[in-house]
Amino acid sequence: MGVNLINLMFSVRTVVLTVAMAISANALAAEKAAIDYSKYPISVQDEATRSECGDCHMVFPPNRLTMNGWKKIMSNLGNHFGEDATIDAAKAKKIETYLVANAFDAKDSVPAKMRLAQWKKKGIVDPIRITETPGWQRHHKTKKYKLMSADVGYERGSNCIKCHKDAERGMYEEFPGMYGGGGD
Repeated sequence: MGVNLINLMFSVRTVVLTVAMAISANALAAEKAAIDYSKYPISVQDEATRSECGDCHMVFPPNRLTMNGWKKIMSNLGNHFGEDATIDAAKAKKIETYLVANAFDAKDSVPAKMRLAQWKKKGIVDPIRITETPGWQRHHKTKKYKLMSADVGYERGSNCIKCHKDAERGMYEEFPGMYGGGGD
């Protein structure tokens, strides 16, 4: 009888902890939803980059690609993903300088080196599409993402602000409680 009582106590404890964790997760999600991200600075601080790139698409934070990835993009603006995005040479050089100086591997940090090594193992070297990076793929190839993108009517994935309203501020929020859970 003592063993059954112990098992019951563990079962009750497990249920209580599970409920407490669920309540905490929902409270945290509500708190995150209430944050006013408009007070956060825009991720891309360079006016020329925001102006030229933002005329056609969301201005992507430079830390989403490598230095060489940005150099590849800027060296072929005449065929920018099928569009002619040619701008004057001086402005293009200024934008490239900004993007390269702020790329995720610009500081030559240990985490950047580790990420590059992981990418290389997967055959990914200096991608020019953010949607080709492992981090993007990990978050956007799930069943949840497919349901959400169908709901918003946007499946390309290259315009972050379509789903992440504060993406230009570097806030790529998850959607807790939607599409099957919180952040997986």
